[in-house]
Amino acid sequence: MDAHAVAAQATSLLRALEGKRRLLVLTHTNPDPDSIGSALGLRHLAREKLGMETDLALTGRIMRAENKAMVSELGIEMIPITELNLDDYDCLALVDTQPGFGHTDLPEGRAMDIVIDHHVPPETPSGLSAPSFSDIRTDIGATSSMVASYMMELGIEIPADVGTALLYGVKTDTADLSRNVSDLDEKVYYHLIGRVDRRKLHAITQPDLPLEYFQALRDALNNIRVFGPVVLCSLGKVMNAEIVAEVADLFLRLDSTRTVYCGGLVANTYHISVRTEPNGRDAYYLIRAAVGDEGSFGGHGSIAGGSIQLPDDGQRTLKRLERRLERNILQSQGLEGMPLSGLGDT
Repeated sequence: MDAHAVAAQATSLLRALEGKRRLLVLTHTNPDPDSIGSALGLRHLAREKLGMETDLALTGRIMRAENKAMVSELGIEMIPITELNLDDYDCLALVDTQPGFGHTDLPEGRAMDIVIDHHVPPETPSGLSAPSFSDIRTDIGATSSMVASYMMELGIEIPADVGTALLYGVKTDTADLSRNVSDLDEKVYYHLIGRVDRRKLHAITQPDLPLEYFQALRDALNNIRVFGPVVLCSLGKVMNAEIVAEVADLFLRLDSTRTVYCGGLVANTYHISVRTEPNGRDAYYLIRAAVGDEGSFGGHGSIAGGSIQLPDDGQRTLKRLERRLERNILQSQGLEGMPLSGLGDT
């Protein structure tokens, strides 16, 4: 998309907001830095250009240590949706996700007026009416880049806290411009780099980690399964889904690894994260092959995630699922019969 097209999108977004009284911005259930950053950026845009009162809704929990540090350091208030009266809002926006994704809980009976995202659209339509404004660009590395580009086109000054949130969103989803990166991501990154609070950014990227993190890491090291360039890891029952993604990120650094699948059970929901090396196979199609029609999934470039609802959280049910997933993964990767090893054998 060239500069003229981006400017046209920014203008179209303003038209969708004009005449509205109050905006509510939603993300996927347990928001990550890109979703938090893009939500904060959209709120700033609506307030600066239209003076619109705007709130950020939270439908799940903020769990990862970096994400908690982000909202704390930057003073970002995300209000649990159960505490809101949705009739107070005549405009609903959804960022960094789309209706129809399994990890996104939307208010029943309310269509989205605005949808901004960079993921491959869900294969199953949501059944909701089309939004007034939709900007879905799968070639962009971060939704924060898209929201920041609107403000750049509209001449909106970006204050330090908003700039820090947007930059951190771009940093995390593109791994500091090393994966899934587009020209727009680079342009936004270098525009924002001089508009951040460096002390707060450091505090966000280097937060204290809870004991549960290291316990999960110990379990991961004990349960890693290596099939040549593919790593599989089951964490069993975990406190939250974010640790699954963190371990997947970590194991991608294992020498000669091209793809990582990591899973963990939270209550009756099995969460799975997929990571691939930059310029490797698209993680979206890898997780689709693994999960099939058992659950919901989404992804972009080298990052994907999904979840499967189980009838119970029993060990037998969990093991049966993991055997099915392993079979699907090895078949999709062409690794049936590949010798298995663990860390002690590599």
